[in-house]
Amino acid sequence: MKNILIFCTLLSLLTACNLEETNVNPNDPLDVPLELLLPPALESAAEIQSGEAAVIAGIFAQYFTGTDNRALPVEKYLLDESFNMNPLWQDIYNTSLTTFHLIIEKAEAQNAPHYAGVAKVMQALTLGTTTALWGDVPYTEAFVGAENLNPRYDTQEQIYADVQRLLDEAVVDLSAEESVFSPGADDVIYNGDLQNWQRAAYALQARYALHLVKRDPNAAATALTALAQSFTEPAQDLVYTYGFTDAEFNPWYLYFQNTPYIEIDDYFSDLLENDPRKDNLIRRSFGLSRVGDFYGGEFATVPLITYSEVKFLEAEALLRTQAEGAEEAARTAVRTHTTAVTDGEITADSIAAFAEEVIVFTGDFETDLQSLIQQKYIQHFTQIEGWTDYRRTGYPELPVNAEGDNPQNPGGDIPRRFIYPQNERLFNENFPAANPNLQDRVWWD
Repeated sequence: MKNILIFCTLLSLLTACNLEETNVNPNDPLDVPLELLLPPALESAAEIQSGEAAVIAGIFAQYFTGTDNRALPVEKYLLDESFNMNPLWQDIYNTSLTTFHLIIEKAEAQNAPHYAGVAKVMQALTLGTTTALWGDVPYTEAFVGAENLNPRYDTQEQIYADVQRLLDEAVVDLSAEESVFSPGADDVIYNGDLQNWQRAAYALQARYALHLVKRDPNAAATALTALAQSFTEPAQDLVYTYGFTDAEFNPWYLYFQNTPYIEIDDYFSDLLENDPRKDNLIRRSFGLSRVGDFYGGEFATVPLITYSEVKFLEAEALLRTQAEGAEEAARTAVRTHTTAVTDGEITADSIAAFAEEVIVFTGDFETDLQSLIQQKYIQHFTQIEGWTDYRRTGYPELPVNAEGDNPQNPGGDIPRRFIYPQNERLFNENFPAANPNLQDRVWWD
């Protein structure tokens, strides 16, 4: 026995120097190159914009009615901090924000500013969405793993400044003349077109500037400056197209295949009466109304920010600054969206006449803003921004769901925010001392 032990000890000493190499698993690499990190990160961002957050926001914004299972309590303005919030928060932080943060770090270390620029645009989009939903959220102390399990919550004011900083940096990175690595086919949105990524950065700057209209008197002017360098045609839209792999399908298509817990709300359906877009936005199937093929087809794109939204943003900014061109910008937005949704089913003249019918400015600010935002609300069907626009402008004038008055939503009005997830409340020592309810307004509101 003693000889066996001596032999084993000698064997271990002889092989110890090679253990590090021996224990490398080729199927579990220690490092992942940028071109492999980017595609799933882009998809994760699209999933957040069209997943559980969009379902909840859509119920709050009267796009949807919760009819069963996990959507039924949401219809009554109740969110489960564990069942609803924990998975959503984890998807945002563990999958999307963390991966883009990693891409930025790796790209900067490898002198690949073009990759960093793309990741910063998407980080800004995801972070802007996150703070619009929850208000104060962790950011500056996040993404370090076990080094800090209790990241502090940055104020929403600071988060919006960080969003704009990320987008400013993205434009600079994307303009760099030299980059050791640059996105190509792995960029499943723009296929390496850096100029379109810059346009998308400016478009997002305008969106997040107008989020602050209640706080920043210069919000509209800031938006107009950014819009001047943004999209000039629909072909430049920032959208995620499904079908990159054989197993990849549009999230709304999968939702109604697997968990059909919502239907189209009567308010939204009635709003589309006599609207040429209705049959492509809403699909009737087995007596149920669901998201139509334009947003919910098998391989339909998920809009992140589009030319039609840019024109709506321009119209609002012009209206707020009392400048000329607001009405025509809004009509261009309606024409663009209607053309895309109807896909050749009606003539350009009919679309133009429809836009002139639904957008008629009177010179009264509130009346014109209401007209504009109502059409933007239709364009934002299935998107979180529709609920955000309602919260910051008060339009459209949405009906309130029945049975929505409860301790989590005192008074029963349409919710103003999401509640925080249970895991944050229980395990983050820097969780806010006052746990907000659904009626506690975020900073910009």
